[in-house]
Amino acid sequence: MTTKQDLVPDKFWPELTYPLTFADALSVLSKQQLTNIRLNLQISNLSTLNKQGLVEKLGKLIPDNLELTTRCWDHNRMKFVQKIAKNGGLWDKPLLEYQQYDYFRERGILYPGTVDGKRVVIMPSELVELFKSGDLFQDHPIHSRNTEWIRLTRGLLYYYGTLSAEELKSFVITDADHPLSEFDIMNIIYDASDYYEQIEIDEEAMISDYRVVDPASIRKERALRLELDFYPFTKQELLKAGEPDFVERNSHYTNLVRYVLSHYEIDRDEADFLVEECVDAAKNGDSLASVLEVAQDFIEMPSIEMMSEITDLLVPLMNNTKQWAIKGYSPAELSLKRASAGVLLNTVPNRTVRADVIDLKTKQKVGRNDPCPCGSGKKFKKCCGQ
Repeated sequence: MTTKQDLVPDKFWPELTYPLTFADALSVLSKQQLTNIRLNLQISNLSTLNKQGLVEKLGKLIPDNLELTTRCWDHNRMKFVQKIAKNGGLWDKPLLEYQQYDYFRERGILYPGTVDGKRVVIMPSELVELFKSGDLFQDHPIHSRNTEWIRLTRGLLYYYGTLSAEELKSFVITDADHPLSEFDIMNIIYDASDYYEQIEIDEEAMISDYRVVDPASIRKERALRLELDFYPFTKQELLKAGEPDFVERNSHYTNLVRYVLSHYEIDRDEADFLVEECVDAAKNGDSLASVLEVAQDFIEMPSIEMMSEITDLLVPLMNNTKQWAIKGYSPAELSLKRASAGVLLNTVPNRTVRADVIDLKTKQKVGRNDPCPCGSGKKFKKCCGQ
């Protein structure tokens, strides 16, 4: 059975001894790797040292800077390193992704290596007692705050796709938070993006969900909807969406999964993944034809009848998928919002912008002069398209 550890390159697992001292752990690293630790710990005045001098200094400074190093952590990271400390500093279970092993090593906390022919992760003995005691770290209110902020951020990105730093702060920071919270949150999210794959930050400090294909395109589309507010999710909805592996499975999602399971030799996980990929394409604003191609990457559609049946399931799924370009609304929700408000919510001078509602019968995007798919008999522009 292939494990996550097996997929990491061999050079990532140098020969180590156990128990492990900082001197032994740091001496097998390159000068650049040592420099990365220094930079991550924000330790200055060491750049002129040679490798041996850097090893000696870091061995003393990493424990001294431990509270600062863990200041941006959530409960997940803290509990993991404490678990390793309670196991004597040795861990041989494949729990982490490649970048997570690298994350801990580049902060001087854990070192991937090989002991007696087995791939393990080792904590230097100088840190084991510090983490085992838990006096400085266990149930620290900062880690509780960080945990909530990271989950809220992941939930916001699940529904909105991409946010600026200021937008993120406006959703997460409250009046009751500490005055320095606006500064803290970006440090916490930058640090979380190094550890978790779900969060990406670009050169313009735009924070995006990892599934967003083109954040700039989404921001451009939103600029045409200045009068449309973000969909008002509750805090509990966002915290739930921020849980690992969360997927919003509405009835249309379930219907497509059931169809695939009943017509193809495919297991539940594969069927779920197929529909998730279709949902992600819809969130990115892909057309019906493109989403259909995504489905065809997983399953064959040998007849026109079968393609039509799947399309009939994809149309309501797309119409009821919350999309990033329309600020967390689904096309159906936005159409209903316009109709109930009786006003045009997303216009700019000399241009009208609409959500791409798809007509279930024609499988085409609804044009402004087309009959409204709600069945009123009016043109779309005179009804839900207002």
